[in-house]
Amino acid sequence: MDLAMLGRTLRLVAAAACFTLGVLVLALGLAPRLLAPTAREAPPTVLEPLSELDAQMLPALDAPASDPPADLVVYVSGAVFFPDVYQLPPGARVKDLVEAAGGLRPDAAGEHVNLAEPLSDAQHIHIPTLAERSAAPASPAGAAAPAGGLLDLNRASAADLEELPGIGPTLAERIVARRTDQGPFRAVEELREVTGIGDKLFAQIAPLVTVEP
Repeated sequence: MDLAMLGRTLRLVAAAACFTLGVLVLALGLAPRLLAPTAREAPPTVLEPLSELDAQMLPALDAPASDPPADLVVYVSGAVFFPDVYQLPPGARVKDLVEAAGGLRPDAAGEHVNLAEPLSDAQHIHIPTLAERSAAPASPAGAAAPAGGLLDLNRASAADLEELPGIGPTLAERIVARRTDQGPFRAVEELREVTGIGDKLFAQIAPLVTVEP
C-alpha cells in the first residue's frame, strides 16, 4: 500500500470516528429529555357560582345541631292511684300524666279535670276527689261579689272562680290552692303567679276580680 492510499484511509477512519462521537454526544444530550415523562398541564378548574338555594343552605350546614327539648318534670296529687313526680316528654298533657300515675281513682271528680291541658315543667296537678268537690263551701250570696259585681279572690270558692271567662276547674283549683298555701291574695296582679294564667287570660279576668282584706 502506498502512502497516498494509507493517508486516505486514515482520514476516512478519523472522519467516521468524529461522526460517531458526535452522534453519541447528541444522543447523550437528548436522552434525559426523551426519557422524562411529559408533564401535561391540568385544565383550570372553573368554579360555578352558587345558586341561591345552595347559598341559603350553607349556614344551616355549618350551624351546630340544637339540643332536643328537655323532658317535663310534673307532680300529680289527689285522686290518682300513684301520686308522685313524673318525667314526661315535651308536649305531654294532663291525660298523659294521669295515665302515668295509674289513672283516676273511682272517687276522682274527673269531670272537673281538663285532661287536654298542656303540661309545663315543674307544674303541680291536683286531681280533686268527689268528697273534696262536695265539701267545697258555696259562697253566700254577695260574699264573694261586693258592690260593683267584682269577685273577691280571697273569698271565692272554686265554683265561683269557674264563672270567670277562661277559668275551668283546673285553674280554679290552682287559684284556691295558691290562696291556701301562700295566704290571701294581696293584689290582683298575684294571679299571674298561678300556673296557666298568662298575660292574655289575666287581661280578661283582672277587671272582673278584686282583693278584699
